[in-house]
Amino acid sequence: MMRLSRWGRSPYETEADIRLESDALSEWVQVQAEGADADIVVIHSKISFGAAEHKRSPSLKLLITTTSGTDHIDIEYFKANQISVARLPEARRDAVVDVTIAMLIWGLRKMGPMQEAARQGRWIRGQLSDLRPVGMMGSRIGVVGLGVIGRRVCEALKPLGVELWGADPLGIPDGVRPASIAEMVGHCEALTLHCGLETSSRNLLSSQVLDGAHPDLVIVNTARGGVLDLPHAIEMARLGRLGAVAVDVFPEEPWSDMDTASELSNVMYLPHAAGYHRGLARSVREGLCTAVEAFVQGKRVGHLV
Repeated sequence: MMRLSRWGRSPYETEADIRLESDALSEWVQVQAEGADADIVVIHSKISFGAAEHKRSPSLKLLITTTSGTDHIDIEYFKANQISVARLPEARRDAVVDVTIAMLIWGLRKMGPMQEAARQGRWIRGQLSDLRPVGMMGSRIGVVGLGVIGRRVCEALKPLGVELWGADPLGIPDGVRPASIAEMVGHCEALTLHCGLETSSRNLLSSQVLDGAHPDLVIVNTARGGVLDLPHAIEMARLGRLGAVAVDVFPEEPWSDMDTASELSNVMYLPHAAGYHRGLARSVREGLCTAVEAFVQGKRVGHLV
């Protein structure tokens, strides 16, 4: 019987969650102590895994990350050593989509400046023409990264009458207009990031790219902090060269400049919370069980990297 070991636990997992997961997995594998050598190792985004970690688990055949991203894993190393790597993007997918749409609406509808005026006791209904709020119907929204989460964002936005623009080297789904990043920042009302952090996507929205944006553009990032030059984007928002910036991920976490969100009404920061929902432990457990069952039975594991 194959062995499985968890390497690290997430803060949202309770002791009850851990017991439920172990009981569910025991149908297919022997659950080992945390950090033990095993055929299947399960990690989360704060656990880096590469050659050094492999030496501690030489029996490894399948590495599973409970997250969507894989930038904490040395993918090339494991490919070269013919060790499978899988991820569980569906566990957090719909929660990230919820937050993405909320951020888009917040930015497009100028809710930040309106709320700031309310805090100051000002009634600014007469200034709405100056704020120029934008509705979802008929707006152009660029989606960068059209994997599991990006495609779901498109599915959620389409019924709202959004004109979808997209960029992804692996292909564009039907109903989405292919576009370059430069075209999106110059012509879309909003742009939302859903790509992984790889060599090709690091600093994808660089200062140079951002300088080509029109001043009403709303930028949303729930992907990875390294994709966006956040300090430059914030400075552009401060100067009125961007309509709004809403981010859930940062170049370093925790982000030391969280207080800048209190200074700018067109900036929203969340503490890497978009993927969390009260059923997350259950969703991770179900996804993990599905992947482990498939691997033990010799079937193809979903979401292989």
